[in-house]
Amino acid sequence: MTTTDTVTTTPGPVGPASDQDGPGIRQALVQFASRQYLVAVLVVLCVAVGLAKPAFWGTGNLSNVLFQASFVGLAACGMTLLIAGGLLDLSVGGVIAVSSIAVATVLPHTTIGGAIALALLIGAVLGLVNGLLVTYVKIAPFIATLGTLYLFLGLAFIWTSGKVVPITSSNFRATTTGKLGWLPVPFLVFVVLAVLTFLLLQRTYFGRTVRAFGSNERAAVLAGLPVNRAKVVVFVVAGVCFALAGVFMAGRLSSAEGNMATGFEMNVIAAVVVGGTALRGGRGTMFGTVVGSILFAVLANALNLLGVASYWQYVLTGAVLIAAIAVGARRSSAAEVRGAG
Repeated sequence: MTTTDTVTTTPGPVGPASDQDGPGIRQALVQFASRQYLVAVLVVLCVAVGLAKPAFWGTGNLSNVLFQASFVGLAACGMTLLIAGGLLDLSVGGVIAVSSIAVATVLPHTTIGGAIALALLIGAVLGLVNGLLVTYVKIAPFIATLGTLYLFLGLAFIWTSGKVVPITSSNFRATTTGKLGWLPVPFLVFVVLAVLTFLLLQRTYFGRTVRAFGSNERAAVLAGLPVNRAKVVVFVVAGVCFALAGVFMAGRLSSAEGNMATGFEMNVIAAVVVGGTALRGGRGTMFGTVVGSILFAVLANALNLLGVASYWQYVLTGAVLIAAIAVGARRSSAAEVRGAG
């Protein structure tokens, strides 16, 4: 009897465990789908536009979409680092203008590599200005970078006397607008930069410091983390990313001018926030930033193909941004309720 009892009781724990495996897998799939819902939105949008306008799937049009996504995406890599740290930079348009004008000005007198290096150096210096104002002068990021936006734009207009500076180097234009197959070079650079930014944010001491002070700056300071230094560095890195976007934008336009990226910062912030990076800081997702950049490029391209007036892009961008923030706030509240429970 003892043996029989033992045999009949041993299967007892196995049954519930196997029952728990199903819900566990289902829960993991649901969590993954909820985190990556933007991918589903992007796929549905592409299919819908493709059905309405089959020309959408042409390689020339897809290359154009990826071109547009890369300009926003390159700048969005730097913005993701900033927003993950609870910071913000509105001077994107000014940094792009100054760095692009520098490229157009020096290209007749130097190599392509030298011109690009100068643009990145200018981006780093302008980012350093923002970082020092925010970190040591203690000006709120929104106010500080709004002020430097007008400062940088003013410098750009003074430099060019309000004129357009043409880029005469055919080699530079070929380098910045070239393709590997049908994939644009700027998009490939964007993907590489996104991977590097992900590794920087998630796999380094610097990235952990950025996320820590983005989540709770006082706690990060008390923990002995180099918060001030990290703040300055993240603005510098962001400035380099903005300047890199300006380099490729100048190549695409074959020119540079003061207002070439006016309002561009809103597209960049929208791509980052829609991608899932929390505006209040502490969390950043580079995969979401990539998807968000492509999503807005597809939206703009769809409007053009459907013959919708371009100003509706502002309406859609604002609507998608508000919806994304609302969904993010709702999910955060739900997470806090579950945590409290």
